[in-house]
Amino acid sequence: MTDSQSKPQPPATPDALIVEVAKVLQRLGRNDLAERTSVAAGRLRRPSTIVCVVGEFKQGKSSLINAMLGHDVCPVDDDLATSAITLVRHGDQPGATVRLRPDADGNARQPVAVPIGDVHEWVSEIGNPGNGKGVDRVEISVPSPLLKQGLVVVDTPGMGGLGAGHAAATLGFLPFADGLVFCSDASAELSAPEVEFLRRATELCPTVLFVQTKIDLYPNWQRIMEINRGHLDRMGITIPMVPVSSALRHLALQHKDRDLNDRSRLPEVVQHLSTDVVAPAKATATRRSVSDTLAVIGQVVAGLTAEKTMLADPSRTAESIAALNQAKERLEHLRGPGAKWNVLVGDRVADLSNNVNYQFRATSRNISRMMDERIELLKKGDEWDELTRYIQTVVADAVTQAFVDLEQGRNAVREEVVELLQEEHLDIADATPIGSGFDVSDMWQGKVLDATGESGGKKAFSTVVTTIRGAQGGIYMFGMLGTFLPAAAGVLFASNPVLLGVGALFGSMGLIDDRKRKVQMRRQAARSQVRQFLDDVQFEMGNQIGNLIREIQRDLRDEFGERITELVRTYTETAQRAQAAAQKSTQEQQQRGTEIDTSLKAFAVLDAALRKAVPA
Repeated sequence: MTDSQSKPQPPATPDALIVEVAKVLQRLGRNDLAERTSVAAGRLRRPSTIVCVVGEFKQGKSSLINAMLGHDVCPVDDDLATSAITLVRHGDQPGATVRLRPDADGNARQPVAVPIGDVHEWVSEIGNPGNGKGVDRVEISVPSPLLKQGLVVVDTPGMGGLGAGHAAATLGFLPFADGLVFCSDASAELSAPEVEFLRRATELCPTVLFVQTKIDLYPNWQRIMEINRGHLDRMGITIPMVPVSSALRHLALQHKDRDLNDRSRLPEVVQHLSTDVVAPAKATATRRSVSDTLAVIGQVVAGLTAEKTMLADPSRTAESIAALNQAKERLEHLRGPGAKWNVLVGDRVADLSNNVNYQFRATSRNISRMMDERIELLKKGDEWDELTRYIQTVVADAVTQAFVDLEQGRNAVREEVVELLQEEHLDIADATPIGSGFDVSDMWQGKVLDATGESGGKKAFSTVVTTIRGAQGGIYMFGMLGTFLPAAAGVLFASNPVLLGVGALFGSMGLIDDRKRKVQMRRQAARSQVRQFLDDVQFEMGNQIGNLIREIQRDLRDEFGERITELVRTYTETAQRAQAAAQKSTQEQQQRGTEIDTSLKAFAVLDAALRKAVPA
């Protein structure tokens, strides 16, 4: 029997290899490092790739999801959904759980288990008008092969016009999603707001797929597809576009008809998701977990090698121990609050806070000035509707950009610290995204845009102000994901993130009194309400940025502090073992040398296998 035949072969998958590394670490008594690698393995065993499905009302979005998964999980007859969102993941048995928002007193409410067939009673406007039941989200599990890859589908409520709250919430979510599927049926070409939404989405999300639905109902769907492609080309939007028929897919699955399935074009959508979304997300998670594990192996191997060198040449034991103690003392200094890297974190994070706050205030002032100018020109009722979409979009963009800036700034600070500590060989793994948010749904409640106090037909503007319930669905999205996706919590949501979605709606306001004085008074009232709203948003953003800045600073210091503590322990234990070995017999020293060789060989095999398994 050859050596290759007799030598035990390590498991091939990265997660299994990492588990083996953890076992070796446990045998060495390094439970701290074993736990670190176990977390890395867990991320790979429970992968979560987030895909958000978006579309206006009646565009076939829910039917598309059902067709993709091969299960009727989303209601299609009652397309007017509430602000509740639906998440669909893999499960061995079909089931649904309704998560409820806290009651009026702020007390948590127990989740409700419901049959999948009854989900419409909680997420449709007919079954739950105005979301009177207080649904936060619905979580559905189905045994779908597509979902078994780790894909989690987020079904957003129909947006009802891309200037509404749901669009803003979705834009706020996209920096933290792995992919977006945008649905538009073949009855008509894309509207200008839809094209603008797609343009912004491509800036925020790594993968965007355009799906034109209902091609079985509209014979001229190819012409509509060409027009839509032209719209996107003119905006410089380059994304895959797939025409589909969910109805044909349903028939194909029902009759097991492969030809119908191909004609539905749904396999192309599934392939795009697998190739362009799931595979890259898995590869990124694998690289991160493997990189973290290789860093642990390198640290332990360095300590074992140093100990082996001292055993082989006892005359150099004292010199080697002195070098280890020097390294330990240097690291001990790095753990202090006055360490250069610690001071750098404080300074850079303070700069980040100032920059993001300043930029957001400046943007808010610009929005206020632009709103003043637009309000002065308002004459017709539909112009108010356009203004609604405008302020919705710009406020959502400003808030989203603030959090993207925080994320980028955090990463920049982290990279600077890694470079500063490079000589200490800390081998820090890649960073994880951040996120935060706040509920602004009450900011418009109680505000009246009619300064005169007149009623009835003499009111220039409607006193009915639409609250931002659309944004609420997005706001709760991240909080839910941290619970619903335990794996994602470790990979994507390191700071207990909550989605920020902001939508500001005036409601439907019509100019019905042409008397100049009253028009001016009511324009002034509108300007006042806009400023008040922007002030409210700015105040909340200040709180949220402050909270998140503190989290960033704490997380960075904890992360690097933990790595330094691990190295201190490695140096300490290596020196202690060397000192103890010097007092032992030759036989005991030889036995320890054999133990070290065994561990080094195990790490060498696992190291090579991990490097081979990680995607290029």
